[in-house]
Amino acid sequence: KSACGGDEALRREVENLLAYQRKASQFMDTPALDVAARMLARNKDRELVGNQLGPYEVLSLLGRGGMGEVYLARDTRLDRKVAFKVLPAELKDGPERMKRFVQEAKAASRLNHPNIITIHDIGQADGLDYIAMEYVAGKTLDELIPRKGIPLKVALPIAIQIAEALAAAHAAGIVHRDLKPGNVMVAEGGKVKVLDFGLAKLTERSKAFELELTETIQTESQSLTEEGMIVGTVAYMSPEQAEGKKLDARSDIFSFGSLLYEMFTGRKAFQGESNIETLSAILREEPDPVGQIVQGLPPEMERIINRCLRKDRERRWQSVADVKVALQELKEESESGRMATAETPQHKRRLGLIWTAGLLVFAIIVAATLWFVRPGSKPPTHSMAAIPFTTDPGWEMAPSFSPDGNQVVYVADGGMADWGIYIKRIGSGSPLRRTKSPSVEISPVWSPDGDSIAFLRGLGSNKAAVLMMPTLNGPERKLAEISIPFDLLGFRHGSILRWLRGGKWLVTSDKGPADGSISLIRVSVDTEEKHKLTTPPAGWVGDFNPALSPDGHSLAFARFSASQTSEIYVLPISNSLSPDGQPRRLTFDGQLDSMPAWTADGREIVFVRGTNHIYGLWRINAFEPGTPEPMPFAGEGAISPSISRQGNRLVYVQWSFDTDIWRVDVSDSQEKASAPMKLISSTRTDHEGKFSPDGKRIAFVSYRSGNSEVWVCGSDGSNPVAVTSMNGPLISELNWTPDSQRISFSAVEKESTFFYIVGAQGGRPVLFSEGSDPNWSWDGQWIYFSSRRSGQAQIWKMPVRGGNTLQVTHKGGVSPLESKDGKTLFYWKGDSLWNVPTQGGEESKVLDLVYQDCFAVGHNGIFFIPEPLETDTLSIIHSGHLSIQYYDFASGKTRRILDLPKDRYIGYGFDISPDERSILFTLDSGSIGSDLMLVENFK
Repeated sequence: KSACGGDEALRREVENLLAYQRKASQFMDTPALDVAARMLARNKDRELVGNQLGPYEVLSLLGRGGMGEVYLARDTRLDRKVAFKVLPAELKDGPERMKRFVQEAKAASRLNHPNIITIHDIGQADGLDYIAMEYVAGKTLDELIPRKGIPLKVALPIAIQIAEALAAAHAAGIVHRDLKPGNVMVAEGGKVKVLDFGLAKLTERSKAFELELTETIQTESQSLTEEGMIVGTVAYMSPEQAEGKKLDARSDIFSFGSLLYEMFTGRKAFQGESNIETLSAILREEPDPVGQIVQGLPPEMERIINRCLRKDRERRWQSVADVKVALQELKEESESGRMATAETPQHKRRLGLIWTAGLLVFAIIVAATLWFVRPGSKPPTHSMAAIPFTTDPGWEMAPSFSPDGNQVVYVADGGMADWGIYIKRIGSGSPLRRTKSPSVEISPVWSPDGDSIAFLRGLGSNKAAVLMMPTLNGPERKLAEISIPFDLLGFRHGSILRWLRGGKWLVTSDKGPADGSISLIRVSVDTEEKHKLTTPPAGWVGDFNPALSPDGHSLAFARFSASQTSEIYVLPISNSLSPDGQPRRLTFDGQLDSMPAWTADGREIVFVRGTNHIYGLWRINAFEPGTPEPMPFAGEGAISPSISRQGNRLVYVQWSFDTDIWRVDVSDSQEKASAPMKLISSTRTDHEGKFSPDGKRIAFVSYRSGNSEVWVCGSDGSNPVAVTSMNGPLISELNWTPDSQRISFSAVEKESTFFYIVGAQGGRPVLFSEGSDPNWSWDGQWIYFSSRRSGQAQIWKMPVRGGNTLQVTHKGGVSPLESKDGKTLFYWKGDSLWNVPTQGGEESKVLDLVYQDCFAVGHNGIFFIPEPLETDTLSIIHSGHLSIQYYDFASGKTRRILDLPKDRYIGYGFDISPDERSILFTLDSGSIGSDLMLVENFK
């Protein structure tokens, strides 16, 4: 039997002879049967070698296995060598073997990858079925693994290439199911080819992310006709494969772990004296730690292998592409000499001898590092380019990658306010619409296994439903309801729904009934129960935008304050998916930092930073204190980043808009208004128009030079001139000095906000102080501003000629504006307008639901733009039925002055002329919308 190798026909012949021997031992003996088997094999080879099958001349036998013989042959048409696999005629009678033979050809032929064997041809000749494939001169991996394993330097390039081959197969919807060293060919020069897709499961390419495997698996000695049995090579099976369960790509990851274990140790991870004992070990036992077998192996390598070999597939690597990235990083560290290895006692003794010298070297390195990172030096940057991924009319928002990184799910309105969830494959044409509901739907996100998409649907009355649906077809399932102002779920705040590791829980935001704050919660997919994860402290509105780290143990999120600023926090997560400590604050800039996304290596977080609806992408170290860095390639209006699990792709929303400054004239009684007139416009953003106190000029912020700068023009919009050239900082919050000679403004620089003063004729801006929202008292003696120096955004004031800075508010507030008589300070807090006496006193609410920076105080009342009573996602994008209104101090009543144009965006910036006859406000140019942008070479 041993002489027959994997030849099933010869094996059956010998088994028949052995059965006869047991009945008539006087006629036969075992040595004679061995000789007979070898003779049968040699005779079979002689029948094909030297002959021609179709266009192929058979040259020699390369090997023999359960699926037939493999020969070296020559393609007479192209005069090239091929590996020629033949299914012997005696095996054709088994329909399942024939099926597997054809399946191998189909599976491999669908894959065009340098690390996967290429199929040239499949055919039939002289009653034999054959596959002609790429010939690789080399050895299989099992022939190359020595008794003590392959050295790390040699093994890592091989492992990375195998992972690349598996990643390509999985992305095409193919699971190998028989990965082992014998099915990996290593050519001369180290090139790797993965072979033998005879057991592979094929799925439709358009359903590559489903990986729903319905075929069963069997033992090598059984046919494929019995459900729940196993096929393949026992020692490399996954636990689910050994139990005859449905398989997905994670089964190959377990087999890959067994292969890696053997590569580095020279031993099989699981091996018993029989197949039953080996299967039992796979299901119940853990292999000996790699680090105990191989001295000096990096702990990271052991961790990679151990995670591949987790019995529970939910705790394994969820994508072989992630394994590849980890191996690549390990290889880079190894080649750079930075890699840490497991210490042996001998190593520890040596460390003691070189400790003093090490300190000296360290000091030199620190000194050199400080020199090279001194102010003015810049680290090298990688060139990254963004290309449009969607170009449809209207809005496309909240993108999220599929697990394989080849598809994106997002929401869009098609330019008709007809919102739905869409799926689009990278490199393909039209997207697939997945939902069609009259309610607004947001935050779609793919499940870790790719089978489902979770999303939110508005229910009205500040509620939303958490829903889940199959990726392609099938009914929706409602998991929970959340209570939250639904406008916060939309454009500005990105996605607020994410999966936790394992795919059994979702994390989102919910408003607590007790204190009214909004916390992160997790929702069970199975039981629909809720568990609270965070509790915002006093002064903070709530927690949004959860993003789980690649290892599943850290949850980044945005914490929003009452003053409409937000910061990025990171919460450690335990194995039980509960908080493992307090959230750690990552950003401290006092602006709007939100929508975090982890890089694939878990080292950095990409997030959105901005103010006044001018946003951009930034990145920051996830675990060490540091300064955020902008990502210039994204440009103005970039929000909602999503990074593929493989780490090589970034998709984000590019908010394309052009706002202009409009003017409307009102009557003395503030009861009538003229038709709105566009006053200041360009092809770039113009906003925040402010009249000078003498009424002769208007200051405004414009991006027409490529950066946000302060500009000044005549009161009729004529002769616009730039008065700053800051070339980078985000400028906002303009206000004139009472003498109309200077302009104060805020500028976001790195992680802080400062306010400056510049002459109305131009010149070098003078830094005044840290803080934002600078505004002047009417007598010119004080300057008000907002600052978080007390831990919460409050209004402060400082004397212009020097002296102590005084805190004005104690319950939060931004956007200060003094009354004409100088007795009252008005400010904005929590969607409402408040006031406080300038000399100190009780802080009280004046008006509910006022847009931030969309109010101006006159002599007898307040001009303002109110927020609608009922808001939804669209209210952030379209003005709907918004209006300019007037609140009269004497009567305490409000009246409508003017209805604003419908379906237009209202931007920041609002002011009245000194004579209170004209109002300036910001309105979009009519071409507002968004596209999804894709970065293929993201680093």
